Amino acid sequence: MFGGTIHRNMVNLREKGVPDNFDPEGPRLLWKAQLGSRAYGGPIVVNGRVLVGTNNESPRNPRDTDKNGEPADKGILMCFDAQTGKFLWQAVHDKLPSGQVNDWPKEGLCSTPVVEGDRVYYVSNRCTVVCADLQGMANGLQGRPLRGIDPKTGKQIDYDSPTDADILWEYDMIKELNVFPHNMSACSPLLVGDILFIVTANGVDEGHINIPSPEAPSFIALDKKTGKLLWKSNAPGKNIMHGQWSNPVYANIDGTRQVIFPGGDGWLYSFVPETGELLWKFDCNPKDAVYELGGTGTRNDFIGTPVVYKNRIYIGVGQDPEHTTGIAHFFCIAPKKDSRGDISKYLEVRMKDAEGKEKIGEKPNPNSHELWRFGGVDDRKWAPRDFRFGRTMSTACVVDDIVYISELAGFLHCLDANTGKHYWSFDTKASIWGSPYYVDGKILLANDQGELFIFRHLKQHEVYDEVAAAQNLTDRKAARAAMLAVRKQVSDKYLLAKIEFDTHIRSTPVVANGVLYVMTEKSLYAIKCGN
Repeated sequence: MFGGTIHRNMVNLREKGVPDNFDPEGPRLLWKAQLGSRAYGGPIVVNGRVLVGTNNESPRNPRDTDKNGEPADKGILMCFDAQTGKFLWQAVHDKLPSGQVNDWPKEGLCSTPVVEGDRVYYVSNRCTVVCADLQGMANGLQGRPLRGIDPKTGKQIDYDSPTDADILWEYDMIKELNVFPHNMSACSPLLVGDILFIVTANGVDEGHINIPSPEAPSFIALDKKTGKLLWKSNAPGKNIMHGQWSNPVYANIDGTRQVIFPGGDGWLYSFVPETGELLWKFDCNPKDAVYELGGTGTRNDFIGTPVVYKNRIYIGVGQDPEHTTGIAHFFCIAPKKDSRGDISKYLEVRMKDAEGKEKIGEKPNPNSHELWRFGGVDDRKWAPRDFRFGRTMSTACVVDDIVYISELAGFLHCLDANTGKHYWSFDTKASIWGSPYYVDGKILLANDQGELFIFRHLKQHEVYDEVAAAQNLTDRKAARAAMLAVRKQVSDKYLLAKIEFDTHIRSTPVVANGVLYVMTEKSLYAIKCGN
């Protein structure tokens, strides 16, 4: 599943022999498979198969082209043979007729699947939760084919060719729950026992102010065998800011089992997995933060996924990447076995200013379980921007009590997992949509420029603070030189390689069974590890 385990931590402790450097098209390349023109979901490697979410800009079936032979816009889940890269089957989902407000053109299938045995679970671009056969049609039809509209004739057809998906069940969140997905449905399902947990993507309309379905659930639990709805929650309700595109995580804190949902209002919510009973909630925004259209405000929600490490929860806030960057925070929360209610650091207080106007303030919460936060304003002399941490789409990687977390703006940060102490940062100089990934003593991180960075992981770190190094300098040129010198120290100590791929990378590289898989916007690379 996304993150490898139910804790979603981007850490792989099994694989070895990952090269420090390599040529993507060189002798280590086992195979390379063509995708569409967008690829965000996966890769997931399981039982000799590789699954990825993409679009239909490079059709695998002539049926999925229009009268002029052009690709029809569809969401695609592709399955390849992990050894050879041979294309095996695909799930083809037509676009929602409502258009970009619910199903953005050519974004494809954004959900990263979770696989158990021969069952594949994912969320389609049509806001349906799908359970498919990992073997596709190769072992006969176990369920039913998907249905769609023939782009050449306009008539409804079954997608039932030998390379189409075999659907065991499908749950339509729009039809059954009145969910209104904003722009896309993107959840990577969480599977714990017999229960599948899904963030529904319920959000605002095209005007970005009205919420068409505030009573519709934002978070649901389904029976993995049948797709039956077990419970639902609309926790953010009328406070959804934009969309809801993050993923849930599971924690067992001193015997208290819980599933944690990142809400579209910027709060984390913890529920009893079997019943949906609310245990606690945590506000990931300052009380006086304001959400503004276009991303100029200070209030954020979530794109990245919470991570559980040693009974603590790590999460950074962000917004739709179209809103670009802005001030944000990264949190470490340490709930206890009996944590209940609001465990945020502060409680809201409403006051009046000198002119008698109401304003929002805050006071310490005696029930707080926040351990630390990193971010906020940076007003130090020579600071290149006015905040310490910007909005993130990334999920953290926590290993050996060290946190690695990247920002949309291209920075990778290294922090102490126990205290939040900032050790160093590195600027990749391009947007980051994926996440840092630990494997074999290294941190892998890709950016929108199509560059894969490989960093050296250490258990002990020194502090490299370029702004602090320039604090006592009065000349701008000297200050810049001092900061560049610190950046070079970081690069010399930690950066092993920068590897260029064919185009943008908006996913997280993974390693499985001695193979490194790197998914760019249009290709899936399988790179051999070891000697």
